[in-house]
Amino acid sequence: IWDVFAVSTYLTVSVVFFYVGLIPDFAIARRYKEGLSKRIYGVLSLGWTGTRRQWKNYNQLYLFLAAFATPLVASVHSVVSWDFAMSIIPGWHTTIFAPYFVAGAIFSGTAMVITLVVPMRKILALDRYITDDHFESIAKILLFTSLIVSYSYIVEFGLAFYSGNPFEMEQFRYRALGDYTVMFWIMISCNSLIPLTLFVRSLRRNVKFLFVLSLFVNVGMWVERFVIIVSSLARDFDPYAWGTYSPSIVEVGITLGSFGLFFTAYLLFLKTLPVLSITEIKEHI
Repeated sequence: IWDVFAVSTYLTVSVVFFYVGLIPDFAIARRYKEGLSKRIYGVLSLGWTGTRRQWKNYNQLYLFLAAFATPLVASVHSVVSWDFAMSIIPGWHTTIFAPYFVAGAIFSGTAMVITLVVPMRKILALDRYITDDHFESIAKILLFTSLIVSYSYIVEFGLAFYSGNPFEMEQFRYRALGDYTVMFWIMISCNSLIPLTLFVRSLRRNVKFLFVLSLFVNVGMWVERFVIIVSSLARDFDPYAWGTYSPSIVEVGITLGSFGLFFTAYLLFLKTLPVLSITEIKEHI
């Protein structure tokens, strides 16, 4: 029930926050549309005319939603992590999971932003609005969260071997040296080693490099979930239940379909909604 409550609340607040930010832009887009499109944008703009009272209420609501959504990031990913931590499966029963999952979410989310924004900036010629300074700032966030995730990896191994629990120690030996050793070291390379290059300022401002790096991080974070789930379930307490995992064609199809659904929604967003906040750009011109 906590999963349902946390995720549904986070989703609702995120959608409302996203929509509220678009209301002034819908009103601007309404002026340049005709027919059905104009009526749709008119409904979405909620009768926005840009009066002083509307702007005051808008800014107060937007600030409240931003402040409300920030702790939700921590709460949602902490609750999800406790689904693992509250079990007794070796490799899952650890107290580091909550901050580990929160940092990982910000880490992977930042990488995905770079992955999506770099081609969008190039194709839509947005270099004037999305500058190298923006990419350097987001690269710093990527580096910072990478260090937190790397620290979490170290703490996981430290807790397992410091505890003296033979099941925990064997589980982490199995992760690094067992059937899924290739996946484990891909995870370490993509999430911990390669992002260290961001200590170099010239690389933080190199858009092409950041795009390639973000792809590595996306792969690394997906592999991390694979390592956490599959390696722990492959070797639990009962040797009779031990085994290795290989995905079926159905699972591959579901995974590819998930990617397809996301990128289809993203392309529809680029096609139908303002890519950048028109009102914020006008405010700073």
